[in-house]
Amino acid sequence: MTHSALRFLWCWNRLYSLPQTKRNNTFISPAQHSGQTISAGGLSSGAELSVVLGMMYFRSYQTSVPEICNIWSRRNSVRHTRQHHSRNCFMSVGNQLGSGRQSTGQSPVSGSKSTAGKGLGVAALVIAIVALCLCWVPIINNFAAVLGFVALVFGVISLIVASKKNGGKGLGVASTIIAIVSIVLVFITQAAYVKALDGLSAAIEDAGDGEVAASDEVLAQAQDPAQAQTLGQSAIVGEYSVSIDDVNLEADKEIAEANPFNEQAEGQYVVVDLTTVYNGSEEGDPWIDLTVELVGSDARIYSTASTMAVTNNPATDVPTLTAGGEGSYQVAFDVPTAAVTDAKVRVTETLSLNNDAVLWATK
Repeated sequence: MTHSALRFLWCWNRLYSLPQTKRNNTFISPAQHSGQTISAGGLSSGAELSVVLGMMYFRSYQTSVPEICNIWSRRNSVRHTRQHHSRNCFMSVGNQLGSGRQSTGQSPVSGSKSTAGKGLGVAALVIAIVALCLCWVPIINNFAAVLGFVALVFGVISLIVASKKNGGKGLGVASTIIAIVSIVLVFITQAAYVKALDGLSAAIEDAGDGEVAASDEVLAQAQDPAQAQTLGQSAIVGEYSVSIDDVNLEADKEIAEANPFNEQAEGQYVVVDLTTVYNGSEEGDPWIDLTVELVGSDARIYSTASTMAVTNNPATDVPTLTAGGEGSYQVAFDVPTAAVTDAKVRVTETLSLNNDAVLWATK
């Protein structure tokens, strides 16, 4: 190819490719292009052809057209190889990332439990345990019931928050169960205490009148003749030897003569004479240490509190007894007439856990 032909082709391709040339994504005008050095990575296809033609123009005047085509063909082959290699590398990295995601399944963050509701769960558990400890204590268990309801509310809220935000439910479930148990136990203990107080109140009220209903055990003992001592017979009661010397079932006249201030009986007076001997090693007061009662035939027990009448030989006149000391005194009862038919005198130790009692027949 002649020098003139090369120069023509180079100049024509240069002018044709100038508007398409860009560097770093910025278009360059023909006026600016003439004064800049453009790297191979930033040239368009037409610009690269002009460079090749220009190099051939300045290097040799004997270059043929087939040589130019051969050079341009090798340039395109290298360019396509680089593009293919870059595309394969990108696809390889993408496949590795994809296989990594498939092997791990779901992300660790999505599968892990959050701490949502944990604070409320801990607070509910602590309050529920306190309520459970206090629910057995009388009066204070009213406050324990309030704590139980607070713990129940906190526990339920903790479960709701944990369900919505993928949190742990263990604390909420535990606190809710303990709170319910404490509330139930509060109601059970309250019912038991109320029943016990009602029974105690009824017993105190009956004792204030000087009479109470006899238990089945006492009635069975009173109705068994073999278990009743005869008058004058001695028996051991606690630290004392006790004997019932006499029983006056119609003692209204005797009480009236004993003290002019004695009131008339609502039923009829019964006076019991007894003798006690102290067998202990220290000292004893029989009228304090011993309790004398009358088991009536009407299935009720009458105490000395049934009357304030003063007898001829009151118990308070007995001095404190030492070992082997003996004391005699009288006790009086105001009982209905129907109660004296087959009454028994019952003597027990005042402060005793076993509640052992000895009975004497009145006739």
